[in-house]
Amino acid sequence: MTKVLYLDCFSGISGDMMVGALTDLGVPPSTFEWELSKVELGDFHMHFERQSRQNVAGVKFGIHEGSTHTHDQDEPAEHHHSHDEPHVHGPDCHHDHHEHEHHHHEAISPIGPIHTHGRSHRDIRNLITSSTLSDWVKEKALAIFQRVAIAEGKIHGMPSEDVTFHEVGALDSIADIICTCVGLEALGVEEVIVSKLFDGSGWVDCAHGRFPIPSTATVEILRGIPFSQIDEPFEFITPTGAAIVAEFGSGFTTMPELVVDKVGYGLGTRHLESRPNVLRAVLGTQDKKKVAG
Repeated sequence: MTKVLYLDCFSGISGDMMVGALTDLGVPPSTFEWELSKVELGDFHMHFERQSRQNVAGVKFGIHEGSTHTHDQDEPAEHHHSHDEPHVHGPDCHHDHHEHEHHHHEAISPIGPIHTHGRSHRDIRNLITSSTLSDWVKEKALAIFQRVAIAEGKIHGMPSEDVTFHEVGALDSIADIICTCVGLEALGVEEVIVSKLFDGSGWVDCAHGRFPIPSTATVEILRGIPFSQIDEPFEFITPTGAAIVAEFGSGFTTMPELVVDKVGYGLGTRHLESRPNVLRAVLGTQDKKKVAG
């Protein structure tokens, strides 16, 4: 029997939604906190809150710099620190998830305003490599970051090594990516299957110009993976979410035959009218001999 995780992305996928879903499946927050403390990131605080979207209960994950939680635990998620995607040096621009009236997940893209301080892809790789994380978590986290950096480097005409994540964005993305790998290892997941993917459509206006949805980074990362657009003006797949499914997804289809063990829900920030803004993660076992027969 093979332990399979099925990601039902009916409302897209982002890094923070993925970590929330893994928490809801039973990975203790203390496990994520302990493993992330193995990386030299300075002071940070992780928060895991039970909330709901359209009456679907799940876990909302977030992280911010500092050793204490400065937010009211009962505060709506829309007012929490913007999360999930790093901002990268470059001319492109996408949604700012501080503007929650217009946006979907807590953050949209690695692209953002130019910053004078931050961590390069090279710096992040060194942080992960020099940590005491397990070899498997290191390997997979490095591979996911590499996917994002290669996409950004191609878009902006620079080597992937030189792609730079600003300080807050680097913390968010490192947490999302490492915790995803930690959670999959903790649950003993052997295979990840992903639902058919879609993203929204439309445009976003910013100081650098007008850019389409899906983001340029997401399209680049999902090369070779089938996905479509729907007529909703939100970005449903963030670049980190795209890199996670590109790295782990063995197939992109409807849910295969599974003996379901647990179901977890990771919550996005926005309260959507058209659908619950959650990622559903179904953990189960599959008899590969039976499927093959």
